[in-house]
Amino acid sequence: METLSKFNVRFTKGVGKIEGSRLFSKFGKKTWWMIAVVALLVIGGSVAYYQVNAVDTETATTDTLQTTVARKSDLILYASGTGTLIAVDEVDLGFTTSGQVNKINVEVGDTVKAGDVLATINDSSTQIKYIQAKRTLLELTSVASVAAAEEAVAAAQTEVVTAVNQVSYLISPAVYYWETEVESATLKLEEAKAATASAPNDAELQAAQKKAEEYLDYVEDKLSGVWYYYDHQYIKNTFTVFDKTSGLKSVSAPSDAEIAEARAALTQAEATLQEAEYLYAALTGGEVPENATGSGLTELEQAQLDLEAAEVDLAGTTLVAPINGTVMSIDMSIGDTVGTTSVMTVADLSQQYLEVFLDESDWANVSAGYPTEVIFDILPDSTFTGIMTQIDPGLYTESGSSAVRAIVQLTAVDDETFNLPLGTSAAVDVIGGEAIDAILIPVEALHDAGDGKYAVFVLENGVPRLQMVEIGIKDLTSVEITSGLNPGDVVTTGIAETQ
Repeated sequence: METLSKFNVRFTKGVGKIEGSRLFSKFGKKTWWMIAVVALLVIGGSVAYYQVNAVDTETATTDTLQTTVARKSDLILYASGTGTLIAVDEVDLGFTTSGQVNKINVEVGDTVKAGDVLATINDSSTQIKYIQAKRTLLELTSVASVAAAEEAVAAAQTEVVTAVNQVSYLISPAVYYWETEVESATLKLEEAKAATASAPNDAELQAAQKKAEEYLDYVEDKLSGVWYYYDHQYIKNTFTVFDKTSGLKSVSAPSDAEIAEARAALTQAEATLQEAEYLYAALTGGEVPENATGSGLTELEQAQLDLEAAEVDLAGTTLVAPINGTVMSIDMSIGDTVGTTSVMTVADLSQQYLEVFLDESDWANVSAGYPTEVIFDILPDSTFTGIMTQIDPGLYTESGSSAVRAIVQLTAVDDETFNLPLGTSAAVDVIGGEAIDAILIPVEALHDAGDGKYAVFVLENGVPRLQMVEIGIKDLTSVEITSGLNPGDVVTTGIAETQ
């Protein structure tokens, strides 16, 4: 026991020296004390072993320090699962128009290209509807229709001028002018307020709002003044009537109803002009806002929609291949009346893919881009290589069981000779990591020193020495050492009882 005590004293002094060294400052106090504890347990156990043997050679059972040799070897991490050969790009095709099948141009197993016509249905009635819709639109957009729309704009402009003159006569040109100025100034003030609200600290916007407010006050004052002139001068000067029979003069001012009727006529004339302008713009390729109105515009837009629908219906009588691929199934015959359900399936078999399911415990060990090895059940002596192209972001669940679902693409496959049917089962190994000709030690020889650092004890002249190491990949039994050990180094793995 005296030898073990002396060892403990020397160990404590050694730790003190380490604390003052630059090596200690590199790893930190916490990491070194964890390493020190491990060292004390391992080396102390070794010293105790020699002390016990020195004192009592009669003891039947003793402790011995186990060791192993760092070796060069390969370490490959696998995640194993099962897969099924699938076509990643597979489409179910159907007509978009109902009718009787009159032609089928392909058979199951045929190879087709995108754009190929696969089948057709009788399109007689659809053709007639298309021709009628096209004729209607042509009539609405003809030269005569464009000329008529232009004439309607001119007529509406004349009506607006007449309506403006009537309102101006009834309320005076000055009142009408300043009323329009008040409307314009009010709109500009609303726009200025909206701009200021979006940037309350902008000095230029604040100044613009103030200017708009001042101008609105100005035009409202002017309008008030001309109304005064209207009541005291314009009515008398404009609406005084001389009765030739009696020789008397009287003032016949317009009533509120007459003024309201004139204003309404002006509003109607302006709306008619606006709608005429919308239609003319639509016919001549001009800009038409989304909120545009007008019976002529509505008729034109409906004719355009009808023609588009007729074109879709006509195209729907022909079944066209959307991709390059192979015809997998045909569910119709010539003479059958079909609707819009699927009647044919085309799949792209130019690339070989597998749908793979792995145990959910392998979630952290797989990722897109990982290489794979594939052995099909019907080709047990052949190994195919592949690459994982997709991992579902969530677990696949069925019948209460969960699994990781992934897609694997076979690589280096000769498409001309590879002739396995879809649905063929296979065993799939995903290579989650590999270290070739690497330095390996058992995982029990590795000690976690904290903060992502690791250490081992190297046996030199029978005495364990602490050695910091860097690691690579590891499995349940072995770990790759990337730095800190050489092949042939003897490391400790623990203490075992021996007889």
